[in-house]
Amino acid sequence: MFDKKSFLALINSNILRYGYHITIVNSNTIPRYAYSIGLQEMLGFELIFAGGIMFLKDDVTLIFDRFVEAFKMNKGTHDQQVEINGFGSFSLVNADSSWTSLMALGVFDYYKTNEVEFFQIIPDKEHYTLDIPDMKKIFEHSSQPVWKWLAMKWDYSVPKNSTVVTNIDALFGKKITEVTRWEDDEWETFAGAGQDIEKEEVRVVSLGTILGLDITLLPALELNIGKGLWRDESGQMWNEWA
Repeated sequence: MFDKKSFLALINSNILRYGYHITIVNSNTIPRYAYSIGLQEMLGFELIFAGGIMFLKDDVTLIFDRFVEAFKMNKGTHDQQVEINGFGSFSLVNADSSWTSLMALGVFDYYKTNEVEFFQIIPDKEHYTLDIPDMKKIFEHSSQPVWKWLAMKWDYSVPKNSTVVTNIDALFGKKITEVTRWEDDEWETFAGAGQDIEKEEVRVVSLGTILGLDITLLPALELNIGKGLWRDESGQMWNEWA
């Protein structure tokens, strides 16, 4: 059960120790995202990193830390880029309040105000997976298939908390060529042959995320447990595994 009092105590403790707190949100339906609480007092704004599942949890924390260091040391501006060894370069764009009002509830609860400026952390092209939204544009669920569940109720016949094991290539938009259902709420979908994918290339995302990236995967919802489908990279038609 969520303990609001303990959560606020943790936020205050982290702000006192580090200058800010990072909340990481893992949802049943949308991609993971993270946002800061406390930078408003230090820098006059908060940061948010949405999607980017190729980066692991500790990677996301490091990215926040590097941006904060850059602003503290260089008195940086919002148009500066931050280079992180092994992760590429990152920039900031202003995040529209139509997004942050749905995602960063902890910030507004902490400050008791709806007027907090946010900047979205954006990775470079080489690290920009398709689960990353363009938050400078006004949020509209009809144009945001990956993120529409921020404002819509789950309407598929499978469990809301369904997960998909996939690979980074699929998250970059490479055609998914095979899908298998292993449990009532668990699938695998790979771009390329699953047996050839290295462990470090594997990620777990919500079913809502993968369907938002590729709606042609809908037939996978009708699979019996233990059954799979395949297609080649040029076609849309699915074939049953022999």
